[in-house]
Amino acid sequence: MYGRSLGTALAAELAADLSAAGRPPALTVLVSPYTSMRDLTAEFYPWVPGALLRYPLDTARHLPAVAGPVLLLHGEEDTLIGVDHARRLQQLRPSARLVVVPGAGHDDIHAHPRYRSVLAEALGGL
Repeated sequence: MYGRSLGTALAAELAADLSAAGRPPALTVLVSPYTSMRDLTAEFYPWVPGALLRYPLDTARHLPAVAGPVLLLHGEEDTLIGVDHARRLQQLRPSARLVVVPGAGHDDIHAHPRYRSVLAEALGGL
């Protein structure tokens, strides 16, 4: 299972659903994950009431229910979704492996050798 940025909440929910059905993913990879859309909205637009969000996109709610290994990859220089989101997610799922990619931002994390090597290693272990 793989999700990046906005897709991390959807991937976490699907991985949790598959886990509950007894078919957990062999690996769940979340790249530039966020805890929830409510949290992100509160950071950038604190005056917007959270109740206005139609879809909460709550990665933090689903991640603890994911069975199997979880890899969190986040750019150290990500200014759109701060790396603190990935750190909070790892606290919710202590067995998750968090790799912070030095020098990587939100839109260029895939271009960094550390990202590619960690992802290749994780996929090669399947």
